Amino acid sequence: MYRDDYAAAHARLEQVQRELSTAQSHAVQDQQLIAQLQGQLYQAQMQLQRLGQQVQQYQQFQFPPRSGTILTLGILSLVLCSIMGPIAWSMGTEELRRIDMGLTNPMGRGSVSAGRVCGIIATVFMILGVVIFAFLMIAASSMRHSSSY
Repeated sequence: MYRDDYAAAHARLEQVQRELSTAQSHAVQDQQLIAQLQGQLYQAQMQLQRLGQQVQQYQQFQFPPRSGTILTLGILSLVLCSIMGPIAWSMGTEELRRIDMGLTNPMGRGSVSAGRVCGIIATVFMILGVVIFAFLMIAASSMRHSSSY
């Protein structure tokens, strides 16, 4: 099943529709020709519908799914190394964009969302940790300077 078969069936449908409208617009209508064209139009519509379902059924996506990778990175960013959090966050955002555009299989959307959320949480924890560490270092430095006088 090729996409060209679908395009050919669509072109045939349009051609039969044009012929039918031309036959119906003549002053002297050939009822036999109109009936024949209506039959052809019905067959073309059925073929187009069949081919359209096959095209959708065998649709190939442009990118392979990365849902497992994103979920793994998100969980590892919470458990082991929070530096993986921004990576999971950005990969998850990109993968959701690809899913929304139809470039990737939407079956992994839940895993992608979960990995992205884990990445966001790990990133927030990492930023809070850096801020708290910086605050403690400043406080310790000011305490050391004040005790030396």
